[in-house]
Amino acid sequence: MAFHGHAEDVLKSELTNAFKGQVDLIFTSPPFPLNRKKKYDNLQGDAYVKWLSGFAKLFRQFLKPTGSIVMEVGNSWEAGKPVMSTLALESLLAFLRVGKLHLCQ
Repeated sequence: MAFHGHAEDVLKSELTNAFKGQVDLIFTSPPFPLNRKKKYDNLQGDAYVKWLSGFAKLFRQFLKPTGSIVMEVGNSWEAGKPVMSTLALESLLAFLRVGKLHLCQ
């Protein structure tokens, strides 16, 4: 079965109700919070944190009690500075808080 559209819209649709509480693993690699705009309209700053953490409750409702989420969270740099941004880490922490999830590694 294939679904098409923005992930948050598909996950909220009635089409996915049969999968709630049935998933062992969600494996995802969301767009990174890059400084340069991409054609897929990547978000930055607080908008990125809010967007990514918004998936936590959605994902959790699909997982079995023993299910897991594997998420690749990429790094980005502070604009105009030679230092790494903490936005990806802040987003991951917000994701964990909102979903009442635990970090394994």
